[in-house]
Amino acid sequence: MEDVRSVLTAYVTEGEPPIGLSGEEVLSAARLSRRRYLLTGAAALAVVVLALTLAVVVLPHRGQVAGAPCPTASDTRAALVDRLSCVVGRAVRALLSPDAQITRLTIPGETPPDDPFHLIADPAGDSPRPRDALFHMGVRVTDAQGTGSVYILIVPSANSGGPPCEEPEEIVCRTEPTPQGLLWLSTLRSGDVLTHRVALAAPDAVVQFWSNNSGVLQQMGVRLPKQRPEPTLTLDQVRQLALTPGLGF
Repeated sequence: MEDVRSVLTAYVTEGEPPIGLSGEEVLSAARLSRRRYLLTGAAALAVVVLALTLAVVVLPHRGQVAGAPCPTASDTRAALVDRLSCVVGRAVRALLSPDAQITRLTIPGETPPDDPFHLIADPAGDSPRPRDALFHMGVRVTDAQGTGSVYILIVPSANSGGPPCEEPEEIVCRTEPTPQGLLWLSTLRSGDVLTHRVALAAPDAVVQFWSNNSGVLQQMGVRLPKQRPEPTLTLDQVRQLALTPGLGF
């Protein structure tokens, strides 16, 4: 996990002003570390073959999902992941059409979970505290308009900012104060692909959601194909996700 540690050192430095970093950069380091770990296992070759394709998950009926309350425990990392995953899944599903097909985005060697919204928790250093990890996931969404994606990244930090404005691909970038913390809202274009991104600098974490109009896993340096006219979610909807209650530690 050295890649994750080094990028977080750049992301958050005690006693220094907020630096700000895009979720893509943080996830790139996390995926590289996980890819190295997965490929060193004895069964890595067999797992890679299975994980090269996306896993299509049949979701429960919306009524069944809404009827069960989310877990409340956060005393272990596994319990925290279960709680956050439930909150994220419920919030995203509420914004999608009933017939939308949701598929987990995976890296080679990674077995997709039964729940496409189940967060990955990549440890950030050696701290035993449940919250000290990078919590993230990405899903591919196909509906009548085509295929796009939704991503989330939660980074524990009391001293960080959102993605900096004035990035080369930016179309829109602004900040907005809210009771939960400062929001960074931006829309970016890379080729034919649009991305709506919102980051919330909460007291104990940075919560970042983004959505684009490609169903291909977003990776640093990889040009994505356009697969629908607009991102799966609007900028206002991504903003709504970032402000979802229950995403703190």
